[in-house]
Amino acid sequence: MQKIVITGGLGYVGHELVRQLAAKGDAELHVIDNLDSGGQRLQMVPLNAFKLHIVDIRDREAVAKAMAEIRPDIVYHLAAIHFIPLCESDPGNAVAVNVSGTVNMLDATPKGARFVFASTAAVYAPEDDAHVEGKSVERPMDIYGWTKYHGEQFVRYYHESGKIDGVIVRLFNVVGSGETNPHLAPAIIEQLDQGDANVKLGNLFPHRDYIDVSDAAEGFQRLGAAANGGDAPVLSNLGTGRSREVGDVVKLIARAANIDIRIEQDATRVRAVDRPMLKASTDRLKSLTGWVPAIELDQSMANAWATRAQDRLS
Repeated sequence: MQKIVITGGLGYVGHELVRQLAAKGDAELHVIDNLDSGGQRLQMVPLNAFKLHIVDIRDREAVAKAMAEIRPDIVYHLAAIHFIPLCESDPGNAVAVNVSGTVNMLDATPKGARFVFASTAAVYAPEDDAHVEGKSVERPMDIYGWTKYHGEQFVRYYHESGKIDGVIVRLFNVVGSGETNPHLAPAIIEQLDQGDANVKLGNLFPHRDYIDVSDAAEGFQRLGAAANGGDAPVLSNLGTGRSREVGDVVKLIARAANIDIRIEQDATRVRAVDRPMLKASTDRLKSLTGWVPAIELDQSMANAWATRAQDRLS
């Protein structure tokens, strides 16, 4: 059986990836997580299906020890600080986790193992149309984007040095059940669940490419299995190729909740820097995997509303 490591395996996308891999039952699963933000999701994953290694990826020696014990064939590196306000308020820690932690993982990965790195659409410069791998300008707008951009460079370096078989996945906006960071959809759901039909939001102009968490986990697996062997790592967006505005998300959640709502802009929630558009080109994803995400946004929002009580516990 293949040995698979999932860092951040108790995170939002990570726990769904663990759940899907466990359901297949054809690999030995190991989760590396420091339980800083994912410990509450232990009840949401099949505990008998994997071995948990409580390790902080900032700790080089602890990472090396765990990886030497496991000797994985595949690493899905999802552990990161990805909530942008947290990155902006503590950039040193964001760099320590997202960059130095990635280097620690790369350095400890067995020679020739596949290393699937969770990057982000935030590495792209703003533009009005779909972002295309290798063509669209790469120029992050925030600390989070820069940490992932630098993480990508280290994946390239280790791949080109013959150390690992690299895959870089630029993930777009993940939605659905299980999210606990106060991104757009969870923030709306929390307000509605508290009985407040006056939904307070920050910037209302952005359009985003929303991918369901289940599709995101499936996409990581499919890209992790994509043929490589080239001089450069596999590089692919992971999104739907469709963008929706903030108002669309609000309306879909309101429909799922059967609540009449009113949108109010809250100055305290407005980001000083916010890109107007994020949309993935999915051409490369299709060519590499023969697959595209299938879950529509209305279903994602219905799932998120239906599981809100469970999400609060998680």
